[in-house]
Amino acid sequence: MATELLLIFLSLVTIFLCHWLLRNKHSPVYQWPFLGMLPGLLLSFYNSTLHDFYTRALRRTGGTFLLKGPSFINADFMVTCNPANINHIFNKNATNFEKGRDFKDIMEAVGDGIFNVDGESWKFQRRLLHSLLNNPEFECHAMETLKMKMRTTLLPVLDKVARAGGEDEEVVELQDVFKRFMFDNMCLLVFGFDPQYLLVESEAGGRLPESACGKAFDELGDMVIYRYTVPICVWRLQRRLRIGMEWKFIRGCSTVDQFLYGCIKMKKQELATKHPVNIHDAHTKNKMDLLTQVLVMKDEDGGGDGKIIDKKSNEFLRDTMFTLVAAGRDTITAGLTWLIWCVANHPAVEKRILEELRQVIEARPSKEVNERGGFLSNNELNKLAYLHATVCETLRLYPPVPFEHKIVVESDVLPSGHTVRKEERILFSIYAMARMEDIWGKDCMEFKPERWISERGTILHVPSYKFMTFLAGARTCLGKTMSFMQIKSMASALLWKYKFELTDNSPSARTTVGMVLYMKDGLKARVSRRDH
Repeated sequence: MATELLLIFLSLVTIFLCHWLLRNKHSPVYQWPFLGMLPGLLLSFYNSTLHDFYTRALRRTGGTFLLKGPSFINADFMVTCNPANINHIFNKNATNFEKGRDFKDIMEAVGDGIFNVDGESWKFQRRLLHSLLNNPEFECHAMETLKMKMRTTLLPVLDKVARAGGEDEEVVELQDVFKRFMFDNMCLLVFGFDPQYLLVESEAGGRLPESACGKAFDELGDMVIYRYTVPICVWRLQRRLRIGMEWKFIRGCSTVDQFLYGCIKMKKQELATKHPVNIHDAHTKNKMDLLTQVLVMKDEDGGGDGKIIDKKSNEFLRDTMFTLVAAGRDTITAGLTWLIWCVANHPAVEKRILEELRQVIEARPSKEVNERGGFLSNNELNKLAYLHATVCETLRLYPPVPFEHKIVVESDVLPSGHTVRKEERILFSIYAMARMEDIWGKDCMEFKPERWISERGTILHVPSYKFMTFLAGARTCLGKTMSFMQIKSMASALLWKYKFELTDNSPSARTTVGMVLYMKDGLKARVSRRDH
């Protein structure tokens, strides 16, 4: 009897497994019994192939699919990279799709910053940041600060490691150098002081100094993607118990908060001991950091009702300054790192960039050709159509922020035909969009700056719901123009002065699985000075 029961049980198990295998034969992602797609999702997370996991699944499903979580918890969410869906969600019916409570919990480190909020709070912060970042005087100040920092730290550091020939060739990890440089640069713009995370001369035997805060910024980005991957109930339990990845998250937040609140405290004390600052004085304003501007701004200058948000409270200042530092540091660093890697792997692209730079630089008065070198004015940068196209192509294939998230307010039907339920989560894979033939053609995987240039030699306009690196609709990044100018300014100066020889000439590179799309193993290269 026992033997018969065992055989019946094994037969049922076999039938169940055969049915499951047949059902998953053509599935974009295996759905395991009771666990759904979670095992494959976790495996890709720990193997650092999460973005490729989404890309493969989206290719097989035409750009949209429902990712099923474990059957015993509510962990399903819709994944899409369909431009029609994105246009519907971000433009045509934007009020029906919000960040939502879950997103704010996942992005806990951002607090109530603009990335995390909806409604009146978002509108208020949008007006405030627009008045700060899109001011022509601040834009000029930001570019001059960037060039000053490059002259005093970045170029001297690269000069020090530049290859002089012979057997003793020094390799530099460029991604780390860029990250340190941009952290210092953003702290100057936001707080008005330089933490000197990147030094020309180091007391640590040639090694660059450690920074607990810089390291914490990196770790928080890694924690965010972890919270996206595992079921909400799992990481919330870990947070409550203060164990695993959540314990690292708690420590990282504590380190960052200590740094940010310390900066705010010092700035308030500094302003309290000085004469009142007139932000309408252009000469004074050009020397002011963003934190000072917010603190001395009158309520009406913020463009909103002071009752909605107290913009001088430590909590609001902390969340806003964190957003500005993180966004400025990470997006520029990641974009520049991938650009250098792409250009180094495509000599023909590098040649065209240098030819374009030479035309602009040699058109200057003779005394300025060598004096200013690869440091270009804004007008000169605007003439570099091919460099701009190269930046666009880099950001298409390697978007600094590879995904976006929304919550459905009321049930809706997407243009793709998929129904989304109330409070359902939607994940947008910006990384996968670049790898869809339906969007970019059969050569979508190729690095081709030419795809951005018209027959007249001008930059082609691509709608934001197709090129979503800077998001779309009302949520379009306020720093888009400045980001382009900063990346082009740094790239032109670096590529004009140095040749970067990669130690790994592989045509592909591993990406990190984090909030920001960095190179997993960094960008190691030998640097040599060009002889123009």
